[in-house]
Amino acid sequence: MSVYNIYMTKSAKHSSENKKPEIEKTEPAKKQNFLQKLFGGINLTWPKLIISSIVIGVLVGLIMIIPAFKDTSLQQIGVIFYWWWFFAVVIIMNSKSNLDAALKCFVFFLISQPLIYLVQVPFNFQGWGIFNYYKNWIGWTIATLPMGYIGYWMKRRDIWSGLIASPAFAWVALEGNGELHSDRYLGGVFCVLIILSIFFGILPNWKARVLSIVSAIILALIAIAIMAPKPEDFFINTSYDVERFGVTTEKEWHVESDLGEQLFLEESDMYDENGEATGETEYFLTLRGRGDSIFGTHNFKFVSDGEAKDCVIEVEQDNKTFHDKVTCE
Repeated sequence: MSVYNIYMTKSAKHSSENKKPEIEKTEPAKKQNFLQKLFGGINLTWPKLIISSIVIGVLVGLIMIIPAFKDTSLQQIGVIFYWWWFFAVVIIMNSKSNLDAALKCFVFFLISQPLIYLVQVPFNFQGWGIFNYYKNWIGWTIATLPMGYIGYWMKRRDIWSGLIASPAFAWVALEGNGELHSDRYLGGVFCVLIILSIFFGILPNWKARVLSIVSAIILALIAIAIMAPKPEDFFINTSYDVERFGVTTEKEWHVESDLGEQLFLEESDMYDENGEATGETEYFLTLRGRGDSIFGTHNFKFVSDGEAKDCVIEVEQDNKTFHDKVTCE
């Protein structure tokens, strides 16, 4: 080995000994946004869960007894489900296992729901009788065990998450629609916000989102078909003033129709503006019976001695109500 080679070998060895180790560069952890924190970033210990259950139960109970909130969107939290879907999803997404999610959902509802009614006892005219309404929640509280266990798989944040979340979307959407039709617009806004928060909070990709939307629409349509009132669910009892058709007590009238005893004339005493009987009477046409035998168009006659008036009565179902009309020639 030449002197040059010996020098280069020693020089390389000396250089490698003095070389500073490279510092591995690591990217700083991304800061969680609000929805990521809400659906997965909370350390939901058992003490926190129990305290939350008590606080929410008491607050909802107080909302139910404040007169200013009566029949408003705020009071709906103690009546229907949409807020409770939201609470359940938050609990599930911050649980540590299927069993943990099931038990925490169960305990949350087991504590909060009775408290809502307990707070109202001293202020409600029914007293302890208000707990009759709690019977509806017993079954749902038990149902949170399997629902929480299955719901934990939403943490996969894939297409299965979309499928599992779709019943919540369908339910909240239907209740939101009901709120809007009842002129409780704030409740409708709450439902939209709940759906959007769950939608973007637990479903990170569009495949899962699209699947959840399609599944929710299908479930909602099935629910509408099952829950829609049927004709036999209606009991109709309505009356019509028939004086405009010339049917007065000056003659004896009766009705002939294919509705039989469900459509008939009845006399009613007349009263003045002070509520005192005038001694006169008037006719009313009364329709009374179940919707399945009444809905449709029916021909009938007002009949008196030597005179008949041909008429038509139309009764149509319209979702949870009905429309009716009487016309005569």
